[in-house]
Amino acid sequence: MRRALFALMKLSFLEAVRRQILHVMVLLSLVVIAIAGTVSFFDLGVQVKIVKDTGMVMILLAGSLSVVFLISGALFQDVEQRIIYPVLARPIPRGLYLLARYLGALAAVYVGMTLMAVTLIALLWVHLHYVSGLAVVAIAFTYLEVALVGAMAMLLSTFFTPAMTATLTLFLYLLGSLKMGYLHHLAERNTGFAKWVITAVSAVLPNMEAFRFKDALVHDLSVPASYLVLVAIYGICYSATCIALSIWNFGRREV
Repeated sequence: MRRALFALMKLSFLEAVRRQILHVMVLLSLVVIAIAGTVSFFDLGVQVKIVKDTGMVMILLAGSLSVVFLISGALFQDVEQRIIYPVLARPIPRGLYLLARYLGALAAVYVGMTLMAVTLIALLWVHLHYVSGLAVVAIAFTYLEVALVGAMAMLLSTFFTPAMTATLTLFLYLLGSLKMGYLHHLAERNTGFAKWVITAVSAVLPNMEAFRFKDALVHDLSVPASYLVLVAIYGICYSATCIALSIWNFGRREV
C-alpha cells in the first residue's frame, strides 16, 4: 500500500506541476516579492517591514489560491475522464487514492511556496544580514494553513462540482479569516436561536487568523512556544478531520 500511495502521489504531483495556474501564481508572487525587496524609497527599517509584509501575504495568497484550484477539480476530472476506473480496478482503497491526490497536489503547491519563501529569506538576509527564527516559524505555519485550505477543498469536492467547490472553499476561507473575537461578540449580542447558530458557526469554521504570524514578524514580537504547539495541533487535527470525512464520503459514492 505504501508503494501504491507514493506512486499515486507522484502522478498527482506531476499533473499539478504542469497546471498553468500554479506557474502563474508562483511567477507573479516571485515578481511582487522581488520588487518589494529591491525598490527602495524608505529607510532600512521600513523597507524590511514592507518586505516581510509583502512576502508573507504573497506566499499565503498564492499558496491558498493554487491549492484550491488544483484540488477542487481533481476528483471530478478523474471521474469524468474515467481516469479513476483503471486505478480502482486494482486492489487500491478509495481512501488511499483520495489521500494521494491530496498529498500530491499539496506537494506541488509547497514547491512553489518554497521558491517564494527562499526568495523572501534571501531578501531579508541581504537587508539585515540575518534571518530571525520567527520568519521560519511564520512561513511554516503558512504551509499548515494552506494544507488546511486544501483539506477543506478536498472535502467539498466530494460533494460538489469544481466551480461550486472552489467558491465554497474561498467563502469559508474568508469567513474563517474573520477575527474570532468578532463572532464571539456577535454571539453575546444575540439570544436564543440566533446566538446558538452564531456559536455553532464560529466553532465549526476554521480559525485562519490563528496561523498568521505576519504581524509578529513585521513588528518583531515574540510568540509563546505553547501557543505555537496548540495552533499546530489544531491545524493538523482540523486537516485530518476534513480528509477523514472526505474519505468517508468518497467511499460511499457511486463513481
